Amino acid sequence: MAAEWAIRLTPEPFRDFLPYTSLSALKVIHTRKVIEKAVSIIKHAEADRLREANVLSASVRAVGLPIEIASAPVAPLDVSGLSPEARTTIGSRILGLYFHQLQSSSAWFLDLRPRNLAWNDARGSLTFFPSGLWFEPENDFKRRVQALYAGFYRQDRAALATGVELYGWESSPRAGFAHRIELLLREHFGAGNAQAIRFSIAHFRATFDHIFQEAAHSGAKLHPDLTFLGVGLVGLYLTLEQLGVPLDARAAFEASVTHGPVRDEP
Repeated sequence: MAAEWAIRLTPEPFRDFLPYTSLSALKVIHTRKVIEKAVSIIKHAEADRLREANVLSASVRAVGLPIEIASAPVAPLDVSGLSPEARTTIGSRILGLYFHQLQSSSAWFLDLRPRNLAWNDARGSLTFFPSGLWFEPENDFKRRVQALYAGFYRQDRAALATGVELYGWESSPRAGFAHRIELLLREHFGAGNAQAIRFSIAHFRATFDHIFQEAAHSGAKLHPDLTFLGVGLVGLYLTLEQLGVPLDARAAFEASVTHGPVRDEP
């Protein structure tokens, strides 16, 4: 029943992501706010998408991120026959794109699935098509997401605490909730000092199920924008899992921080 309710409630094209998420999430989201934002996202005008895609294209050029931004849909990423070195390069650039957007003051394009990525092996070039699934997070949300990653990768407890607050948003969780969520997030991230990890969508789903169950048990609600960050993460994990090579997420994060926030007009 819960699965059927989720399908009926979720606007297209977000339904494509439901198989990779936990039904436990339904208990801990601010439902009305999430649905309202999802509806607003799918109503974006094409002219607005093109404008934001041009901004993204300018910003990746400004920081030297070697990704081409396509103006039209691309052939889906096909990694069969690619060398481990090519797969690692692709994965590193996709992680770079993910963290670049998180540091950006511009819109975030959410759909990082293979269907929106293309690799030219002869040229060694990666292309990304920014689809209609994009949104503009609140500035405070951006700051807290950036703090969450900084807290984890840099062992910064104050920053981590700022990010963890997203998991008890506009709610009053039981005592000790922040500590329990921190431990579960560490289960998700793995060793913070690990140089390279293999990405698994099964691991993603299982660890976030634990987080959602703890939030439900503690009477917590998640920040509405975490739902859309989760959409981006599903696409990211699906693509990186397909590559099948260890990838250094921490290095990609540090590179994005070095470049800093960018908003270039096209």
